[in-house]
Amino acid sequence: MAEEQKIKTVFITSFFGLIGRNILATNTLKALRNHQDLRIVILTAENKQVQYQKIFGGGNVIVEGVKVLPENWIDGIARVFFNNFSDTAAWRIHRLISRKQGRWFLAPIYWLVSKLGHWYFVRKLARWVDFYFLSHHRYADYFYKYRPSLFFATDVFHPVDVDFIKTAKLLKVRTLGMVRSWDNITTKGLNRVVVDRLVVNTKNIQDEAVQYNDYSLDDVAIVGVPHYDDYVVARRNSREEVLKKLGLDFRKKTIFFAPPSDIYSENNPISIQVIRALSKLDGVQLLIRLYIVGKASLGDLQPIPGRIAIDDPGSSDSFTDVDLTAGDSHLADLLYHSDVVVSFASTLAVDAVVFNRPVVFIGFDGDSRAYWKSLRRFYDYDHQQNILKTGGVKLAKNIEELVGDVKKYLDNPSLDEAGRKKIIEERCWKLDGKSGERLANIILDNLE
Repeated sequence: MAEEQKIKTVFITSFFGLIGRNILATNTLKALRNHQDLRIVILTAENKQVQYQKIFGGGNVIVEGVKVLPENWIDGIARVFFNNFSDTAAWRIHRLISRKQGRWFLAPIYWLVSKLGHWYFVRKLARWVDFYFLSHHRYADYFYKYRPSLFFATDVFHPVDVDFIKTAKLLKVRTLGMVRSWDNITTKGLNRVVVDRLVVNTKNIQDEAVQYNDYSLDDVAIVGVPHYDDYVVARRNSREEVLKKLGLDFRKKTIFFAPPSDIYSENNPISIQVIRALSKLDGVQLLIRLYIVGKASLGDLQPIPGRIAIDDPGSSDSFTDVDLTAGDSHLADLLYHSDVVVSFASTLAVDAVVFNRPVVFIGFDGDSRAYWKSLRRFYDYDHQQNILKTGGVKLAKNIEELVGDVKKYLDNPSLDEAGRKKIIEERCWKLDGKSGERLANIILDNLE
């Protein structure tokens, strides 16, 4: 009995689809496994329990399937208000879209809420009301079952994580939380809860947490990007092996093209136009990597050996269901062996820059459409503006610019290398292979 009491339990959430890749498959979980006085309980949706048990379970790791409860109507209203408390560029664009879609009658309310969100007292009051009067104990049974010493929310903006954090606070369990991605603070609205200790990838995100989310600098720890540890440490498969499997010629220069999904721009013919233009370049081949959520408008395009390959990682309807746990090493191989990356506004740009690959953004549409329906609007988001300001990527405003930028990078891969280093500094912090280890140490340090 005395031995059992020495064992401490930590809850780690995985409700957003990419957490398996971002956290669980990294050195973080590997380091925690080495502590036999620690019990790790991974909380994930019921439909992922069996899969995650096979991949991550065993030893001192338990995978607990959670019956995710639907959002009730009052929580839905609260979510809308917390979103609109944010007055970032991203949310001003969201409100523009809302008006254009006919919800103009809500515009004055959203505008007022966004201005009230500038006041600390209002933000604090909103969180107080949210905690004490809205759902905050819906998942208490899991705490009673395992009696955790620490609750680690891997995505402090995810609604299920938020509900669990509220329960942890109600039951006086210490809370550790992480901002899942570089764009979250400026695109996910006001944080509904403030955890005891926050973990972020970079100094820039730390600054945003202080500016927008009411944390002090001392409450926010920087670790880097754990899943990039494998990018910089693991040995990549050979170019010949990777490209031959796709029916491509390893001796040709390769353009990696990630067409935008219809979840961002419906029925946009831009992808086909880009493929037609780039396929006319002499001595190059296209590697088309489909998006993991939604569908790309590619018409009846088929692979052409030695010229066009299509890599399909499998598409999900939402980011909740997507899973890159097993496929991230393959994506890293593709980026590593590409000469230029062409994409829509995406984290893929940062992935590519880790390997010092030049990136060209598609900053236009394949037809004439209003700004609020256009791909153009995404480059006005705060996080994309920060990327563009580094000078580490090109933003093409038309098809001629796109082709021209690609040719420049093919001729001179070192072009804009200083800007790419700036992106790494701002969006990766350190690429030393130890980010996962740093996160594990923070988890251990916060155990009570």
